[in-house]
Amino acid sequence: MKLYIQIVNGQPVNHPAFEDNLISAFGEVPNDWQAFNRIQQPDNLINNPFQKIQNSYALSADGITWQDVWTVIDMTSDEKQALVAETKANPPGPNLTLNTDTLQWSPSIKIPFDGKNYLWNYQTGEWVLIQT
Repeated sequence: MKLYIQIVNGQPVNHPAFEDNLISAFGEVPNDWQAFNRIQQPDNLINNPFQKIQNSYALSADGITWQDVWTVIDMTSDEKQALVAETKANPPGPNLTLNTDTLQWSPSIKIPFDGKNYLWNYQTGEWVLIQT
């Protein structure tokens, strides 16, 4: 199904719409609506937990079709503080410490160094000996 986006004074307005919806509403695709190409959000855009993805629309390289543009932006200080607070308030289990630079949880109890293999149990908050 073809998509179109409304362009006013060279800028996209609103969000893309399906061709059949425009025809149903207006009887045709209005002149101020131009072809739009949906670009899926790429994987792995964010490389730290204090970034977010912003979607916008721009004219593609062909100079005719509009498309999605995905941009990574850093969170504001307030957004970072709120994310850290929310993460701290929801630990995945007991006896864990949050690294506020990476938002990664790690055990607060040191792993036993007795030559045996252990796995952290998030439910109980303790190291469990792995039977081999």
